[in-house]
Amino acid sequence: MRKKALSKTPMTVWRVLIYLFLFLFMAACLFPLLYEVLLSVSSRDDFLNARFLVFPHHFNLEMYKLILFQDSIGRSFLISIVVTITSTLYSMLLLSFGAYALIKENLPGKKIFFTLLLITMFFGGGLIPTVLTLRSLHLTDSYLGLILPFGISAFNIILLRTFFAQVPRSVMESCRIDGANDFRCLFQFLLPLSKAGLATISVFTIVGKWNDWYWPMVLLSDERMYPLAYQVKMALSATGDNLEAGIIDMTKVFAEGRNGAIIVISLLPIAIVFIALQKYFVQGVMLGAVKS
Repeated sequence: MRKKALSKTPMTVWRVLIYLFLFLFMAACLFPLLYEVLLSVSSRDDFLNARFLVFPHHFNLEMYKLILFQDSIGRSFLISIVVTITSTLYSMLLLSFGAYALIKENLPGKKIFFTLLLITMFFGGGLIPTVLTLRSLHLTDSYLGLILPFGISAFNIILLRTFFAQVPRSVMESCRIDGANDFRCLFQFLLPLSKAGLATISVFTIVGKWNDWYWPMVLLSDERMYPLAYQVKMALSATGDNLEAGIIDMTKVFAEGRNGAIIVISLLPIAIVFIALQKYFVQGVMLGAVKS
């Protein structure tokens, strides 16, 4: 009995060390986010009395009221929501058509289309041709310019095709026997049976579009049209430049609270989307991994 107890001791020590490492890793990952939340609800007195870390002794939501109702961040927040939702719906529609075409049997030119699709994954048009094309179409400084160029992705088409291919062939045959056309088979049968795949690709699309600041920086010159991601980028860059220059006054320090509120506001929609689609997203990732 004593030998068994001694043999279990090293395993217990290793287990404790593993849990300790995981806890420290989790704390290191969550601390920046939690600290930004604390900054966003801190008052001016908390910033004035802080020596090392700011801790809210006077809880308030003035930063959020200022940002959402008096600052340009509120307008950028609505712009990002509209652009992200529109881009996701537009993208999912095109992806569904493309993936459905790839699972159809005896479709003329399907192999050629699939080969060209693979080529676009490695050789894209690039930034300059895209900007010149949009400029010739007078789509610069417009929301359509933010949405149209990125409606379709070769990788997402192939990924959605994988989920469509998992639907039993008998379902599609029954659909044909009932006299349904391609649109009815796609929207009434195939898409409802592929919720996991749609949720997975939707999450990727929403996160990518919501966090995109580079394309608005290139395409837009009107500050009133800037989405939230670009506003976050400019706010953080301005604060970082001032700190590097050695400018440490209360105006800049107080701006940290504003930046914290902006970060929290920018993360909330993504968190809500992921929580809402978590069930289907996990299923989609697992199904895609098993299929591949």
